[in-house]
Amino acid sequence: MYFHYHCLCYLGAKRTINQPMTLPDFQMLAALLYSALLLLCTGSAKPVIRFGIPALAVWLSVSFAGSLLFALQATAYIGLTYLLQQQRLSGRWLKILAWILWGTLSVGLLTHLLPGYQGLQLTDNTQVKTNSLAASVYLNTDKVLIAWALLQWLPIWRKNQHIAPSAAAWLKLTLPLLVIPLIMLLAVQLGLLQWQPGFSGLLAIIVISNLLNTCFTEELLFRGGLQNYLHKKMGMLGGLIIASGLFGLAHFAGGGWYMLLATLAGLLYGLVYLLTGRLLWAVLCHWGLNTTHLLLFTWPVVQAG
Repeated sequence: MYFHYHCLCYLGAKRTINQPMTLPDFQMLAALLYSALLLLCTGSAKPVIRFGIPALAVWLSVSFAGSLLFALQATAYIGLTYLLQQQRLSGRWLKILAWILWGTLSVGLLTHLLPGYQGLQLTDNTQVKTNSLAASVYLNTDKVLIAWALLQWLPIWRKNQHIAPSAAAWLKLTLPLLVIPLIMLLAVQLGLLQWQPGFSGLLAIIVISNLLNTCFTEELLFRGGLQNYLHKKMGMLGGLIIASGLFGLAHFAGGGWYMLLATLAGLLYGLVYLLTGRLLWAVLCHWGLNTTHLLLFTWPVVQAG
């Protein structure tokens, strides 16, 4: 299911249905192109493209999200990433200070709490789908900077030879196809979701934004960073379980059952990563589950009776 209250929507307290907010199409398109551009820049070996274009894009993004203050902080984040990735800092304490600043800015980006940041508001306390809880939905483009930064160190396309065991091709393919429906069924049985197929232009925007701004960031962070680190320290099983548990804990805003479902989803993404050795497949699995939730069930959760 779509485990991202904190990423794209803030739940409204009321149950009334309001009209969706009207935004110029170019603003939504610009926001999606901005996120795609940042991710694509990481594929270049030239520093001027990997770091220069994202810095320029951040300042251009002021026209649809954020402010001059946010642009300054984002530029500092890009600069710190450049210095750390290119190993341009000398001195132990200078490096420690740079990592602390980088980590602090990363947390601010992850939680949308950096001063001056504002996402594109798509709805104001509106039911996105019938029988769903009213929500204020935002197209947030700050988190993609974390994905951009992590891609300076973590390969998204190449296979991690140290993590992937040998597995049959049919297992790699069928695992998500079997487990995603089971997770959705459990969510229905717990009363969090109802069957509600539907599609709209708004849902299309959310689906695309979810891939670019949420799935890439969270898989690079939890599987590429955290699970890989724990794998080295605690072994394959320990890394998988603890990283998945922390992924579930990060979704505390949805309550206990929601955290359980998020943990199960994290286990699925982690297993896909282990079986394929490629973060990209974990990203696509994550996106597939979220898209299934968005298009086939109530979203973000069922409206209370």
